[in-house]
Amino acid sequence: MAKRRTRYEIYAELLDIVARRGSCRLTRASYGANLPVDRAKRSLTFLSSRGFLREEKIHDSSIYRITKRGLEYIEAFRHMRKLFAALDEKATPEPFKPAGSYGNEKQASQIQATINLPTKKIRVDEDIDIEIELSNSSPEPIFLTEVNDFLPSGFEVASKPDDSKVEGSNLRINRIRLAPLTTEKIGFTLKSPKEGTFGFKPRFLFENEKGDQLLSEPKQVLIDVSRIDVITRISSGYRDLDRLLLGGIPENYTIILTSISCDERDLLVKKFLEAGTKENQITFYVTVEASEVESLVNNFQSSFYLFICNPQADTMIKTSPNVFKLKGVENLTDINIALTSTLRKLGQPIRPRRACIEIISDVLLQHHAIQTRRWLTGLMPELRSKGFTTLAVMNPQMHSPEEVQALLGIFNGEINIFEKETKKGQKKHLRIRKMINQRYLENEMPLVKDKLLRNRES
Repeated sequence: MAKRRTRYEIYAELLDIVARRGSCRLTRASYGANLPVDRAKRSLTFLSSRGFLREEKIHDSSIYRITKRGLEYIEAFRHMRKLFAALDEKATPEPFKPAGSYGNEKQASQIQATINLPTKKIRVDEDIDIEIELSNSSPEPIFLTEVNDFLPSGFEVASKPDDSKVEGSNLRINRIRLAPLTTEKIGFTLKSPKEGTFGFKPRFLFENEKGDQLLSEPKQVLIDVSRIDVITRISSGYRDLDRLLLGGIPENYTIILTSISCDERDLLVKKFLEAGTKENQITFYVTVEASEVESLVNNFQSSFYLFICNPQADTMIKTSPNVFKLKGVENLTDINIALTSTLRKLGQPIRPRRACIEIISDVLLQHHAIQTRRWLTGLMPELRSKGFTTLAVMNPQMHSPEEVQALLGIFNGEINIFEKETKKGQKKHLRIRKMINQRYLENEMPLVKDKLLRNRES
Protein backbone atom coordinates (compact mmCIF):
# COMPACT_ATOMS: atom_id res chain seq x y z
CA MET A 1 0.00 0.00 0.00
CA ALA A 2 1.36 3.40 -0.95
CA LYS A 3 2.27 5.60 1.94
CA ARG A 4 -0.14 8.44 2.44
CA ARG A 5 1.41 11.85 1.82
CA THR A 6 1.37 14.50 4.51
CA ARG A 7 -0.03 17.89 3.67
CA TYR A 8 3.51 19.30 3.89
CA GLU A 9 4.65 16.88 1.19
CA ILE A 10 1.71 17.92 -0.96
CA TYR A 11 2.59 21.59 -0.45
CA ALA A 12 6.18 20.88 -1.45
CA GLU A 13 5.12 19.05 -4.61
CA LEU A 14 2.70 21.80 -5.63
CA LEU A 15 5.28 24.51 -5.02
CA ASP A 16 7.89 22.60 -6.99
CA ILE A 17 5.55 22.11 -9.95
CA VAL A 18 4.86 25.85 -10.06
CA ALA A 19 8.55 26.72 -9.65
CA ARG A 20 9.57 24.32 -12.39
CA ARG A 21 7.11 25.75 -14.91
CA GLY A 22 7.50 29.41 -13.98
CA SER A 23 3.75 29.89 -14.16
CA CYS A 24 1.14 27.21 -13.70
CA ARG A 25 -2.63 26.83 -13.98
CA LEU A 26 -4.81 24.85 -11.58
CA THR A 27 -5.35 21.87 -13.86
CA ARG A 28 -1.63 21.46 -14.56
CA ALA A 29 -0.80 21.63 -10.83
CA SER A 30 -3.57 19.16 -10.04
CA TYR A 31 -2.35 16.69 -12.65
CA GLY A 32 1.34 17.05 -11.66
CA ALA A 33 0.66 16.50 -7.95
CA ASN A 34 -1.89 13.72 -8.60
CA LEU A 35 -4.62 15.52 -6.68
CA PRO A 36 -8.32 16.07 -7.31
CA VAL A 37 -8.93 19.53 -8.77
CA ASP A 38 -10.93 20.76 -5.79
CA ARG A 39 -8.26 19.68 -3.29
CA ALA A 40 -5.47 21.15 -5.43
CA LYS A 41 -7.39 24.43 -5.60
CA ARG A 42 -7.78 24.58 -1.81
CA SER A 43 -4.06 23.95 -1.34
CA LEU A 44 -3.02 26.51 -3.94
CA THR A 45 -5.35 29.11 -2.43
CA PHE A 46 -3.94 28.40 1.02
CA LEU A 47 -0.32 28.70 -0.21
CA SER A 48 -1.15 31.98 -1.96
CA SER A 49 -2.77 33.39 1.18
CA ARG A 50 0.41 32.63 3.13
CA GLY A 51 2.74 34.22 0.59
CA PHE A 52 4.28 31.04 -0.83
CA LEU A 53 2.64 31.58 -4.21
CA ARG A 54 1.46 34.62 -6.12
CA GLU A 55 -1.94 34.29 -7.79
CA GLU A 56 -2.64 36.32 -10.93
CA LYS A 57 -5.94 36.61 -12.78
CA ILE A 58 -5.71 36.34 -16.57
CA HIS A 59 -8.97 36.19 -18.54
CA ASP A 60 -10.94 34.92 -15.54
CA SER A 61 -8.39 32.17 -14.97
CA SER A 62 -5.88 31.89 -12.14
CA ILE A 63 -2.15 31.66 -12.85
CA TYR A 64 0.20 30.75 -10.00
CA ARG A 65 3.85 31.83 -9.68
CA ILE A 66 6.43 30.90 -7.06
CA THR A 67 7.66 33.50 -4.57
CA LYS A 68 10.87 33.74 -2.60
CA ARG A 69 9.10 32.26 0.40
CA GLY A 70 7.89 29.34 -1.71
CA LEU A 71 11.41 28.58 -2.93
CA GLU A 72 12.66 28.75 0.64
CA TYR A 73 9.99 26.22 1.67
CA ILE A 74 11.15 23.74 -1.00
CA GLU A 75 14.76 24.02 0.11
CA ALA A 76 13.82 23.75 3.79
CA PHE A 77 11.64 20.70 3.10
CA ARG A 78 14.45 18.92 1.27
CA HIS A 79 16.80 19.67 4.16
CA MET A 80 14.38 18.42 6.82
CA ARG A 81 13.74 15.18 4.93
CA LYS A 82 17.46 14.47 4.99
CA LEU A 83 17.60 15.15 8.73
CA PHE A 84 14.60 12.91 9.41
CA ALA A 85 16.21 10.14 7.36
CA ALA A 86 19.39 10.39 9.42
CA LEU A 87 17.39 10.00 12.65
CA ASP A 88 15.37 7.01 11.45
CA GLU A 89 17.11 3.92 12.82
CA LYS A 90 14.90 1.36 11.07
CA ALA A 91 14.62 2.65 7.56
CA THR A 92 15.72 5.44 5.35
CA PRO A 93 12.82 6.82 3.38
CA GLU A 94 13.34 7.85 -0.20
CA PRO A 95 14.45 11.45 -0.37
CA PHE A 96 11.99 13.96 -1.65
CA LYS A 97 12.37 14.22 -5.42
CA PRO A 98 11.01 17.47 -6.79
CA ALA A 99 9.14 17.18 -10.07
CA GLY A 100 11.89 17.83 -12.59
CA SER A 101 14.03 19.64 -10.01
CA TYR A 102 13.51 22.91 -11.85
CA GLY A 103 13.64 21.11 -15.17
CA ASN A 104 16.65 19.18 -16.37
CA GLU A 105 19.09 18.78 -13.47
CA LYS A 106 22.03 18.21 -15.79
CA GLN A 107 21.25 21.29 -17.81
CA ALA A 108 20.69 23.36 -14.66
CA SER A 109 24.17 22.40 -13.46
CA GLN A 110 25.60 23.79 -16.71
CA ILE A 111 24.27 27.29 -16.07
CA GLN A 112 26.39 29.66 -14.03
CA ALA A 113 25.74 33.22 -12.90
CA THR A 114 28.61 35.38 -11.66
CA ILE A 115 28.22 38.79 -9.97
CA ASN A 116 30.77 41.45 -10.94
CA LEU A 117 30.86 44.62 -8.85
CA PRO A 118 33.23 47.55 -9.53
CA THR A 119 33.23 48.19 -5.80
CA LYS A 120 31.54 46.74 -2.73
CA LYS A 121 31.56 50.03 -0.84
CA ILE A 122 29.36 52.94 -1.87
CA ARG A 123 27.96 56.06 -0.31
CA VAL A 124 24.32 56.76 0.41
CA ASP A 125 22.43 57.65 -2.83
CA GLU A 126 25.47 56.69 -4.92
CA ASP A 127 24.93 54.51 -7.99
CA ILE A 128 26.49 51.07 -8.09
CA ASP A 129 26.71 49.39 -11.49
CA ILE A 130 26.18 45.63 -11.23
CA GLU A 131 27.18 43.33 -14.05
CA ILE A 132 25.99 39.72 -14.15
CA GLU A 133 27.86 37.23 -16.32
CA LEU A 134 25.63 34.35 -17.42
CA SER A 135 27.26 31.22 -18.87
CA ASN A 136 25.42 28.42 -20.66
CA SER A 137 27.74 25.44 -21.14
CA SER A 138 24.89 23.14 -22.19
CA PRO A 139 24.27 22.17 -25.85
CA GLU A 140 20.78 23.72 -25.81
CA PRO A 141 19.61 27.34 -25.70
CA ILE A 142 17.98 28.72 -22.56
CA PHE A 143 15.95 31.85 -21.84
CA LEU A 144 16.32 34.17 -18.86
CA THR A 145 12.81 35.05 -17.65
CA GLU A 146 13.15 36.45 -14.15
CA VAL A 147 15.64 37.57 -11.51
CA ASN A 148 14.33 37.05 -7.98
CA ASP A 149 15.69 39.07 -5.04
CA PHE A 150 17.73 41.32 -7.34
CA LEU A 151 16.80 44.34 -5.21
CA PRO A 152 18.22 44.31 -1.65
CA SER A 153 15.95 45.70 1.04
CA GLY A 154 15.71 49.49 0.82
CA PHE A 155 17.57 49.76 -2.51
CA GLU A 156 16.19 51.62 -5.52
CA VAL A 157 16.57 50.90 -9.23
CA ALA A 158 18.51 53.55 -11.19
CA SER A 159 18.59 51.62 -14.49
CA LYS A 160 17.66 48.15 -15.72
CA PRO A 161 17.71 46.09 -18.94
CA ASP A 162 15.28 46.97 -21.69
CA ASP A 163 12.01 45.00 -21.78
CA SER A 164 12.13 44.27 -18.07
CA LYS A 165 9.75 45.15 -15.24
CA VAL A 166 10.36 45.55 -11.51
CA GLU A 167 7.87 43.71 -9.29
CA GLY A 168 8.72 44.15 -5.63
CA SER A 169 12.24 42.79 -5.19
CA ASN A 170 12.06 40.80 -8.43
CA LEU A 171 12.87 41.68 -12.03
CA ARG A 172 10.60 40.20 -14.70
CA ILE A 173 12.39 39.92 -18.06
CA ASN A 174 11.02 39.42 -21.54
CA ARG A 175 13.01 36.23 -22.29
CA ILE A 176 16.66 36.97 -22.96
CA ARG A 177 18.06 34.14 -25.10
CA LEU A 178 21.34 32.54 -24.08
CA ALA A 179 22.72 30.43 -26.93
CA PRO A 180 24.48 27.10 -26.29
CA LEU A 181 28.09 27.27 -25.12
CA THR A 182 28.05 31.06 -24.81
CA THR A 183 28.36 33.75 -22.17
CA GLU A 184 26.22 36.88 -22.02
CA LYS A 185 26.26 39.90 -19.71
CA ILE A 186 23.37 41.90 -18.31
CA GLY A 187 23.66 44.96 -16.14
CA PHE A 188 21.60 47.20 -13.93
CA THR A 189 22.29 50.10 -11.60
CA LEU A 190 21.10 50.29 -7.99
CA LYS A 191 21.42 52.80 -5.17
CA SER A 192 20.54 52.89 -1.49
CA PRO A 193 19.06 55.86 0.38
CA LYS A 194 20.20 54.45 3.72
CA GLU A 195 23.47 53.18 5.16
CA GLY A 196 24.28 49.66 6.30
CA THR A 197 25.59 46.33 5.03
CA PHE A 198 23.31 44.58 2.57
CA GLY A 199 23.42 41.05 1.18
CA PHE A 200 23.04 40.70 -2.59
CA LYS A 201 22.09 37.19 -3.70
CA PRO A 202 19.74 37.15 -6.70
CA ARG A 203 18.19 33.97 -8.10
CA PHE A 204 18.16 33.63 -11.88
CA LEU A 205 15.23 31.74 -13.38
CA PHE A 206 15.60 30.32 -16.90
CA GLU A 207 13.45 28.23 -19.19
CA ASN A 208 14.61 25.68 -21.70
CA GLU A 209 12.84 25.00 -24.99
CA LYS A 210 10.64 22.39 -23.29
CA GLY A 211 9.30 24.97 -20.86
CA ASP A 212 11.11 23.51 -17.85
CA GLN A 213 12.41 26.07 -15.39
CA LEU A 214 16.09 26.13 -14.45
CA LEU A 215 17.49 27.91 -11.41
CA SER A 216 20.96 29.42 -10.97
CA GLU A 217 22.10 31.02 -7.72
CA PRO A 218 25.46 32.87 -7.55
CA LYS A 219 27.33 33.34 -4.31
CA GLN A 220 26.14 36.15 -2.10
CA VAL A 221 28.12 39.39 -2.03
CA LEU A 222 27.89 42.12 0.60
CA ILE A 223 27.48 45.80 -0.27
CA ASP A 224 28.54 48.40 2.31
CA VAL A 225 26.67 51.72 2.16
CA SER A 226 28.16 54.57 4.17
CA ARG A 227 27.76 58.31 4.72
CA ILE A 228 31.48 58.79 5.38
CA ASP A 229 33.51 61.26 3.32
CA VAL A 230 30.54 62.74 1.49
CA ILE A 231 31.91 65.36 -0.90
CA THR A 232 29.88 67.71 -3.07
CA ARG A 233 30.34 66.95 -6.74
CA ILE A 234 29.58 68.88 -9.88
CA SER A 235 28.48 67.34 -13.14
CA SER A 236 31.01 66.98 -15.94
CA GLY A 237 28.11 67.41 -18.35
CA TYR A 238 28.35 63.80 -19.51
CA ARG A 239 26.43 61.26 -17.44
CA ASP A 240 28.60 58.26 -18.37
CA LEU A 241 31.71 60.13 -17.19
CA ASP A 242 29.93 61.15 -13.99
CA ARG A 243 29.29 57.47 -13.29
CA LEU A 244 32.99 56.70 -13.57
CA LEU A 245 33.58 59.58 -11.17
CA LEU A 246 30.91 58.17 -8.81
CA GLY A 247 28.71 61.22 -9.13
CA GLY A 248 30.80 63.89 -10.83
CA ILE A 249 33.96 65.94 -10.36
CA PRO A 250 34.67 66.66 -6.66
CA GLU A 251 34.00 70.32 -5.94
CA ASN A 252 37.11 72.56 -5.84
CA TYR A 253 39.22 69.88 -7.51
CA THR A 254 41.64 70.59 -10.34
CA ILE A 255 41.38 67.97 -13.08
CA ILE A 256 43.44 67.69 -16.25
CA LEU A 257 42.04 66.12 -19.41
CA THR A 258 44.88 64.58 -21.42
CA SER A 259 43.97 63.85 -25.01
CA ILE A 260 45.07 64.21 -28.58
CA SER A 261 43.23 66.83 -30.59
CA CYS A 262 39.90 65.21 -31.56
CA ASP A 263 36.19 65.93 -31.82
CA GLU A 264 35.42 63.81 -28.74
CA ARG A 265 37.71 65.95 -26.58
CA ASP A 266 36.15 69.18 -27.85
CA LEU A 267 32.64 67.83 -27.24
CA LEU A 268 33.50 66.88 -23.64
CA VAL A 269 34.87 70.36 -23.03
CA LYS A 270 31.73 71.91 -24.47
CA LYS A 271 29.52 69.71 -22.31
CA PHE A 272 31.49 70.76 -19.23
CA LEU A 273 30.89 74.44 -20.10
CA GLU A 274 27.23 73.94 -20.96
CA ALA A 275 26.62 72.09 -17.67
CA GLY A 276 27.86 75.19 -15.84
CA THR A 277 25.53 77.55 -17.68
CA LYS A 278 22.65 75.13 -17.23
CA GLU A 279 23.17 75.22 -13.44
CA ASN A 280 23.62 79.02 -13.48
CA GLN A 281 27.20 78.63 -12.26
CA ILE A 282 29.91 81.21 -12.90
CA THR A 283 31.97 79.66 -15.71
CA PHE A 284 35.40 80.74 -17.00
CA TYR A 285 36.74 79.56 -20.34
CA VAL A 286 40.39 80.29 -21.23
CA THR A 287 41.09 79.31 -24.83
CA VAL A 288 42.65 80.29 -28.16
CA GLU A 289 39.52 79.45 -30.19
CA ALA A 290 36.00 80.76 -29.60
CA SER A 291 33.91 79.53 -32.53
CA GLU A 292 32.14 76.81 -30.51
CA VAL A 293 30.99 79.01 -27.62
CA GLU A 294 29.52 82.11 -29.25
CA SER A 295 26.01 81.10 -28.20
CA LEU A 296 27.16 80.72 -24.57
CA VAL A 297 28.84 84.14 -24.70
CA ASN A 298 25.68 85.77 -26.05
CA ASN A 299 23.08 83.94 -23.98
CA PHE A 300 24.81 83.90 -20.57
CA GLN A 301 26.52 87.29 -20.30
CA SER A 302 26.13 87.42 -16.51
CA SER A 303 27.67 83.99 -15.81
CA PHE A 304 29.85 82.90 -18.75
CA TYR A 305 33.25 84.59 -19.14
CA LEU A 306 35.44 84.04 -22.19
CA PHE A 307 39.18 84.72 -22.07
CA ILE A 308 40.44 84.36 -25.63
CA CYS A 309 44.22 84.32 -26.01
CA ASN A 310 44.73 84.96 -29.71
CA PRO A 311 46.22 87.85 -31.73
CA GLN A 312 43.19 87.59 -34.03
CA ALA A 313 40.65 87.80 -31.21
CA ASP A 314 39.06 91.01 -32.55
CA THR A 315 38.09 89.26 -35.78
CA MET A 316 36.99 86.04 -34.10
CA ILE A 317 34.27 87.32 -31.77
CA LYS A 318 32.52 90.59 -31.14
CA THR A 319 33.24 92.68 -28.09
CA SER A 320 31.10 92.02 -25.03
CA PRO A 321 31.39 92.74 -21.27
CA ASN A 322 31.98 89.03 -20.63
CA VAL A 323 34.68 88.67 -23.32
CA PHE A 324 38.36 89.40 -22.56
CA LYS A 325 40.61 89.57 -25.61
CA LEU A 326 44.30 88.87 -25.00
CA LYS A 327 47.10 88.98 -27.55
CA GLY A 328 48.22 85.41 -26.99
CA VAL A 329 49.94 83.17 -24.47
CA GLU A 330 53.31 84.91 -24.65
CA ASN A 331 52.53 87.20 -21.71
CA LEU A 332 51.23 85.14 -18.79
CA THR A 333 51.01 88.25 -16.64
CA ASP A 334 48.30 89.70 -18.90
CA ILE A 335 46.30 86.49 -18.56
CA ASN A 336 46.66 86.57 -14.77
CA ILE A 337 45.56 90.19 -14.60
CA ALA A 338 42.45 89.51 -16.66
CA LEU A 339 41.50 86.50 -14.53
CA THR A 340 42.31 88.12 -11.18
CA SER A 341 40.42 91.36 -11.90
CA THR A 342 37.35 89.35 -12.89
CA LEU A 343 37.61 87.16 -9.80
CA ARG A 344 37.63 90.22 -7.54
CA LYS A 345 34.37 91.45 -9.03
CA LEU A 346 32.54 88.20 -8.35
CA GLY A 347 32.41 88.37 -4.56
CA GLN A 348 32.01 85.31 -2.36
CA PRO A 349 30.63 82.17 -4.02
CA ILE A 350 27.08 81.16 -3.17
CA ARG A 351 27.11 78.15 -5.50
CA PRO A 352 29.81 76.07 -7.22
CA ARG A 353 31.86 77.69 -9.96
CA ARG A 354 33.82 76.10 -12.77
CA ALA A 355 36.72 76.98 -15.06
CA CYS A 356 38.16 75.36 -18.16
CA ILE A 357 41.74 76.24 -19.10
CA GLU A 358 42.33 74.94 -22.60
CA ILE A 359 45.65 76.66 -23.27
CA ILE A 360 47.95 74.35 -21.30
CA SER A 361 49.70 72.93 -24.37
CA ASP A 362 50.07 76.39 -25.94
CA VAL A 363 51.62 77.77 -22.76
CA LEU A 364 53.89 74.74 -22.38
CA LEU A 365 55.20 75.11 -25.95
CA GLN A 366 55.89 78.79 -25.37
CA HIS A 367 57.25 78.77 -21.81
CA HIS A 368 58.37 75.14 -21.22
CA ALA A 369 57.83 73.13 -18.06
CA ILE A 370 59.40 75.27 -15.30
CA GLN A 371 57.59 78.51 -16.16
CA THR A 372 54.30 76.76 -16.97
CA ARG A 373 54.38 74.87 -13.68
CA ARG A 374 55.11 78.09 -11.77
CA TRP A 375 52.19 79.82 -13.50
CA LEU A 376 49.75 77.00 -12.73
CA THR A 377 50.82 76.60 -9.08
CA GLY A 378 50.00 80.27 -8.59
CA LEU A 379 46.72 80.26 -10.54
CA MET A 380 45.11 77.03 -9.31
CA PRO A 381 44.98 77.87 -5.57
CA GLU A 382 43.49 81.28 -6.38
CA LEU A 383 40.72 79.72 -8.44
CA ARG A 384 40.11 77.15 -5.73
CA SER A 385 39.82 79.84 -3.06
CA LYS A 386 37.07 81.48 -5.10
CA GLY A 387 35.02 78.28 -5.29
CA PHE A 388 36.13 77.07 -8.73
CA THR A 389 36.38 73.49 -9.90
CA THR A 390 38.92 73.55 -12.73
CA LEU A 391 39.26 71.40 -15.83
CA ALA A 392 42.54 71.88 -17.71
CA VAL A 393 43.22 70.41 -21.16
CA MET A 394 46.55 69.21 -22.55
CA ASN A 395 47.69 67.23 -25.59
CA PRO A 396 50.52 65.02 -24.22
CA GLN A 397 51.71 64.08 -27.71
CA MET A 398 52.84 67.65 -28.30
CA HIS A 399 55.40 67.54 -25.47
CA SER A 400 58.20 65.42 -24.12
CA PRO A 401 57.33 62.85 -21.42
CA GLU A 402 59.41 64.85 -18.90
CA GLU A 403 57.40 68.02 -19.50
CA VAL A 404 54.11 66.17 -19.30
CA GLN A 405 55.04 64.54 -15.98
CA ALA A 406 56.19 67.89 -14.59
CA LEU A 407 52.64 69.23 -14.97
CA LEU A 408 50.50 66.19 -14.13
CA GLY A 409 51.58 66.25 -10.48
CA ILE A 410 49.99 69.69 -10.00
CA PHE A 411 46.46 68.38 -10.52
CA ASN A 412 44.20 66.42 -8.16
CA GLY A 413 43.03 64.15 -10.94
CA GLU A 414 43.58 63.09 -14.54
CA ILE A 415 41.06 62.00 -17.17
CA ASN A 416 42.57 60.44 -20.29
CA ILE A 417 41.22 59.93 -23.81
CA PHE A 418 43.12 57.28 -25.76
CA GLU A 419 42.76 55.13 -28.86
CA LYS A 420 42.24 51.39 -28.57
CA GLU A 421 42.18 48.67 -31.19
CA THR A 422 38.77 46.98 -31.48
CA LYS A 423 37.10 44.63 -33.95
CA LYS A 424 35.91 47.74 -35.79
CA GLY A 425 39.34 49.35 -35.88
CA GLN A 426 40.80 52.12 -33.72
CA LYS A 427 38.20 53.59 -31.37
CA LYS A 428 38.52 56.29 -28.73
CA HIS A 429 38.06 55.36 -25.08
CA LEU A 430 38.08 57.29 -21.82
CA ARG A 431 39.49 56.35 -18.42
CA ILE A 432 40.29 57.99 -15.12
CA ARG A 433 43.98 57.68 -14.34
CA LYS A 434 44.00 59.26 -10.90
CA MET A 435 41.79 61.03 -8.40
CA ILE A 436 43.66 61.90 -5.22
CA ASN A 437 41.87 60.77 -2.03
CA GLN A 438 38.74 59.92 -4.02
CA ARG A 439 37.17 56.68 -5.14
CA TYR A 440 36.30 56.17 -8.79
CA LEU A 441 35.64 53.39 -11.25
CA GLU A 442 38.65 52.11 -13.15
CA ASN A 443 36.55 50.92 -16.10
CA GLU A 444 37.44 52.00 -19.63
CA MET A 445 34.52 53.73 -21.35
CA PRO A 446 34.13 53.89 -25.15
CA LEU A 447 33.58 57.42 -26.45
CA VAL A 448 30.97 57.49 -29.19
CA LYS A 449 30.94 60.75 -31.10
CA ASP A 450 27.35 60.34 -32.28
CA LYS A 451 26.19 59.89 -28.70
CA LEU A 452 28.05 62.99 -27.58
CA LEU A 453 26.48 64.97 -30.42
CA ARG A 454 22.98 63.54 -29.95
CA ASN A 455 22.55 64.20 -26.23
CA ARG A 456 23.09 67.50 -24.55
CA GLU A 457 23.69 65.56 -21.33
CA SER A 458 23.89 61.84 -22.08
